[in-house]
Amino acid sequence: MVSATERTAFAVDLGGWTSQAELVRPTAGGVHGAGPWPTVLLIHGNGPHDMDVTLRGPDGETRMFAAIAEHLAARGFAVVRYHKRWVKAPGRFDARFWREQSTFVFTDDAGKVLDAALALPGADPARLVLYGWSEGTAVAAALAARRGDIDALVLQGVVGLPWREMVRGWILDTGLPYAASAAGPVTADSLGAALRGNGGVVAKLGASFFADPAARQRGEVRVSPLLDRDGDGALDPAQEVRPAIEAMLDFAFGPQGNLYVYAPDRAVPTVTEQAPALHRLPLLVLQGQNDASTPPAGAQRVAAAWRAAGGTDITVLELGDRGHMLGRAAAPVDDLARPIDPGVLDAAAVWLLRVTAAAR
Repeated sequence: MVSATERTAFAVDLGGWTSQAELVRPTAGGVHGAGPWPTVLLIHGNGPHDMDVTLRGPDGETRMFAAIAEHLAARGFAVVRYHKRWVKAPGRFDARFWREQSTFVFTDDAGKVLDAALALPGADPARLVLYGWSEGTAVAAALAARRGDIDALVLQGVVGLPWREMVRGWILDTGLPYAASAAGPVTADSLGAALRGNGGVVAKLGASFFADPAARQRGEVRVSPLLDRDGDGALDPAQEVRPAIEAMLDFAFGPQGNLYVYAPDRAVPTVTEQAPALHRLPLLVLQGQNDASTPPAGAQRVAAAWRAAGGTDITVLELGDRGHMLGRAAAPVDDLARPIDPGVLDAAAVWLLRVTAAAR
């Protein structure tokens, strides 16, 4: 049943930063009773996200977490979301975010937000669910492993592959075909067209690994001279790109790279690695088949690890023509910020009603 909802804004001291948060819940006395209601904490993916996960996409602005919160609250849940540490508002954040981000700190933060929310009217400490998206799936798993009061996990775009393996796929499986010319090599022209084109975030990020950063600072696009071993101004995928991939990843995961947050011993383990500690929890995995960030192989690996550890309540919804945000995506290169499919949220609500009823 669908009901009207109410909102309670609150602030959380995360230690060195105060985060703004909100709890959305059914209207008391409506079709879902007086409460308390099963409580769901939404945990963001990579990047300086506000509580709504506000992004600009080809169809206009999307607010994925706001859509999830409203959808679930209208169906009988108290849903909590919050600005990530150092985030002030959509598109506004403190410069410390990029210097000091840490999935271990984000795990601590999520726990503090949950504890603060449980002090509010309507939240039920006896029925708790963590809903993680992307990076947030690993954070949600780490928080569930740390606490003894989590009753279920919903993981959207799950981090099931090793961080390095996942990024290798961004470059070779999505970025390379997107940046290559019709003849096969990556040229300055094909790379420029890719970086200016309509590809998704991962397609453009993967393509950017082939560009000369010094030229880009001058407003030009040239292929990286470090990769162009024969100096012909084009990158041969087999002879120049693939042999250099491990060195590219070494830099990306090194102290000067933009993925240092996921370097070994600097990030919480993948969900696959955490499965043995979590297998008793009911698990719902929501996975787009055209997810360029966290591909379907990761979802399959998580489910296999859950079962191998003895887990029995595992549901994997693999959705065709859907991307990382479970919006429409014709292919991984087309994985852009499009609105989440309401039908997916209907299925998630049905699953959540079942597992939280069992948790009473």
